[in-house]
Amino acid sequence: MRTAKTRRFGGVALVCLLAVSSATAAEAEPGRGGPTTVTVEEGTNLAVAVSPRDGRIVFDLQGQLFSMPRAGGAATAIGDDFLDPFWPVFSPDGGRIALQSFVEGMFHIRTVDADGRDPRQLTRGEYDDLYPAWSPDGKHIAFTSDRQGTEDIWTVDVASGELKRITSARTREIQPTWAPDGRSIAYVQGNSVESVDLATGAVRTVVPAGQGAVAAPSWSPDGRRLAFVRGGPAGRTLAVAESGAVRQVGTFDDVFQFPPRWLSADEVIYGANGRVVVTHVGSASTRVVPFKATFSLDRRPYQRKDYDFDSRREQRVRGIVSPALSPDNRTVVFKALNDLWLMPVGGPPKRLTRDQFHETDPVWSRDGARIAYASDKAGTEDLYAVEVATGKEQRVTSLPGAEVAPTWSPDGRALAFQDQNAQTFTVDLAGGTPTRVLGPQNAPGRPSWSPDGRTLALTVNVAERNQILLADVASGRTRTFEPVPFGSVSTRGDDGPLWSPDGSLLAFSMDSTIWVLPIANGGPSGPPRQVTREASDAPSWGDAKTLLYLNNGRLRLTSVDGAKTQDVPVDLGYARDQPDTRLVIHAGRLWDGRNAAPRTDVDILVVGNRIQKIEPHRPDRVGAGWRFVDAGKLTVTPGLVDMHVHQEMRSKFVGDRLGRLLLSYGITTTRSTGDPAYRALEDRESLDAGARTGPRFFMTGEMLEGSRVGWEFARPVRGEQQLALELSRARELDYDLVKTYERFPFDWQARVTDFAHRLGIPTTSHYLYPGVAHGVDGKEHLTGPTKWGFAFARDSSGNGPYKDVIQLAARSGMAVSTTLFSSSSLLADDPAVVEDRRVRTLYTDQERQVLNAKLLCAQGKGPCGFLDGSPEQARRQVDIVKRLLAAGGTVLAGTDAPLDTMAVSLHLNLRAMGKYGVTPFQVLQSTTLVPARHLGVEDDLGSVEEGKLADLLFVEGDPSRDVAALANVRSVVKNGRVSTVDELLAPYAGRPASG
Repeated sequence: MRTAKTRRFGGVALVCLLAVSSATAAEAEPGRGGPTTVTVEEGTNLAVAVSPRDGRIVFDLQGQLFSMPRAGGAATAIGDDFLDPFWPVFSPDGGRIALQSFVEGMFHIRTVDADGRDPRQLTRGEYDDLYPAWSPDGKHIAFTSDRQGTEDIWTVDVASGELKRITSARTREIQPTWAPDGRSIAYVQGNSVESVDLATGAVRTVVPAGQGAVAAPSWSPDGRRLAFVRGGPAGRTLAVAESGAVRQVGTFDDVFQFPPRWLSADEVIYGANGRVVVTHVGSASTRVVPFKATFSLDRRPYQRKDYDFDSRREQRVRGIVSPALSPDNRTVVFKALNDLWLMPVGGPPKRLTRDQFHETDPVWSRDGARIAYASDKAGTEDLYAVEVATGKEQRVTSLPGAEVAPTWSPDGRALAFQDQNAQTFTVDLAGGTPTRVLGPQNAPGRPSWSPDGRTLALTVNVAERNQILLADVASGRTRTFEPVPFGSVSTRGDDGPLWSPDGSLLAFSMDSTIWVLPIANGGPSGPPRQVTREASDAPSWGDAKTLLYLNNGRLRLTSVDGAKTQDVPVDLGYARDQPDTRLVIHAGRLWDGRNAAPRTDVDILVVGNRIQKIEPHRPDRVGAGWRFVDAGKLTVTPGLVDMHVHQEMRSKFVGDRLGRLLLSYGITTTRSTGDPAYRALEDRESLDAGARTGPRFFMTGEMLEGSRVGWEFARPVRGEQQLALELSRARELDYDLVKTYERFPFDWQARVTDFAHRLGIPTTSHYLYPGVAHGVDGKEHLTGPTKWGFAFARDSSGNGPYKDVIQLAARSGMAVSTTLFSSSSLLADDPAVVEDRRVRTLYTDQERQVLNAKLLCAQGKGPCGFLDGSPEQARRQVDIVKRLLAAGGTVLAGTDAPLDTMAVSLHLNLRAMGKYGVTPFQVLQSTTLVPARHLGVEDDLGSVEEGKLADLLFVEGDPSRDVAALANVRSVVKNGRVSTVDELLAPYAGRPASG
């Protein structure tokens, strides 16, 4: 059925037709009790403004405006909860509040009245306009904008909207404050505060560099003092510059990075250490202004998606990866179910490969006689070329690293390709050393070779847009351009651009539909033209008039003008792997996932993929047809779950090793929080079918992002029509989760959450509020990157989160993933981790180098990377975990791998929690039962109980006392199938690893 959902902001109705699944759903997730209220008396990173008219205080707390009397007390929520306000400041007459707001997917300057109503937008465009400051006469607002490429100070006329650029230096000028006489504007420049004279343009230094990091300057009413926030070894403090001297005022060590607002020439009000405080800058006396702010949360339960883990019925394959149409339009090659397939258009598919290894990126030669692809069957991801007619195959590359993404030269004598370092090369099939065309890029898309042989086209990320790059093959000279102004290619993967056979067009996906761009003389020769209107990915040319593409798991053909479109049926199915095993597992010790203390000397009887019985051990129990597994000297636990991975980010470079690595460390389930949709779906289907070795995989597609995009596993969404396409993809590809990312508007996030819940699946993001008020299920990272910057989040400050964050997360039931990058500091406790045989055998050379560098950092013997942390950082992060758990919150063990080291990082996360005070029982449940509950599969996974799926881990030691014992894996059972660590490593023992 289809349901219309309308949400209003500022009198504008936003409507989205929601297509809803009618599938049977499981029980609602526990902990969601419907509407609730949470009252808080502390605030994290709250920003304060004071009305000059009546002295009322307005503050931004977690993205909601609240108003209260100057003396404090009960605060009233004002304004729409999707206003997404930031940096509030009253006009000189107290009639309106200026703020930067993200309502339409870019930061713009808006004003609202003193009660948060009547929103008016003053700036527009595909730019970020930040940090508003009123002129003393109330006629203009100064702000920072990147509309000319660098962040400069601008002003906007409040009445007319006229813009004026004030600074134009090549440096970054931010956070303006207007002098009381209106003649100059001060601002932060680097590590200092400067002031520009508006009449002459002369610039002077107000606060010189060297006084500690500075932020949020604010002139006093008499112009004698400048208050600002200063960062240093003692934390963030309030400072005042006066008569050339700078001094600290107040005693707080976590002053929030917003302008202190002057109540008089001697008093400022600001947020610090969770409080609203007033400081007299002369005497430095300080008082706290108490508040109580109440949030209303809608946490209605919903029916969860039904997972039939016992089904034997055939299911249609939808995980079709990298489909390529032959030049004569007659045959398609693609990847599915862990193999490559050849399929006549209108006919049945047949395997081109049949093995356990990881093939990827098939592509036709221009004459249609050969197919090139990448495979790790020789121990690395190398390039191969196979003759379609005879099956004769040539190994083209045998380099130490990984080679992927081949594309044929027009004459068929060479391939262009990419390596694991995102460099682009060419190599002759006749042999020889590859020639580098492009150095490392930020996860570029697959290259396409122009028909004249001169140019490679691919997608790269420039200025947070997925732009088209043209590289001259001979010289390496490049040119980049947007497909349309402020537009992006949908993803940096299989979404193009691809040269047409006659070289006149580039085809690509943009806004999740197929477009073609006329190309001539080394660049665009006209505007792009839209070919399809439905969700469309992975375009592939046949002849110059025909395109193949993917539409939500279906193959479609279209003429290049879009006038004629037809389905290309893929008669390919699979059934879930259902073993016929009959196991008697003798466990010397069993930690079952529900009880803190383990049981001893028990037998676990497994029939098929489920646990039939758990009984006291009997030596005579094994009968005919049963396999005995002796774990009498081991501890059996539930299989582990990593709840935050981007599994496909490195899978094409690592190949078959990835799943074996995860299982060898006891990880029997992973959950993606953002991946290329079709690669993730193919991975899930291959694992479900038993065609690939690895854990269960709960997949999602690309993170839904705003118009600016960075990660290759994010998808920019630029409008209402495209949003509807993204929702259709989530439904038809049967996602297990939808993740919205940093610059995705909050009103859309609420809409997506409503849609996802109707499908029975959760949503997650990097934000606490307003998502927590509109049913968003999870928050990734204790503190993660946000649209305000990696170093800033509303849910954490210098001293960590205050009680508002803990109460909102815990009372709502919103789950929080750990992703403790600082846990790598624990490598100093156990350096042998880097020499573990699983690491030596299944890590790539590059991954081993990264892990070894983390060890040297932990030992103080080498530099630390951007994401590495210290023991003190780990202790502070785990303190947040402890506070969440003590308040009744939900904590999920997750790693962000492969941004952190795959598999090893989960164990380091768990060890860090254990070392710094989380009980072993809570640590173990964070990676077993609690994730199963959050995934909606507690009836099947997460504990060792009769009737549940047989996903088990056998380890030496007692993890219920020492969490580190979880890494001492000897065997693992996934879905009733037993694998020893030796068996998992065997195919790669003694073989070289890819790069």
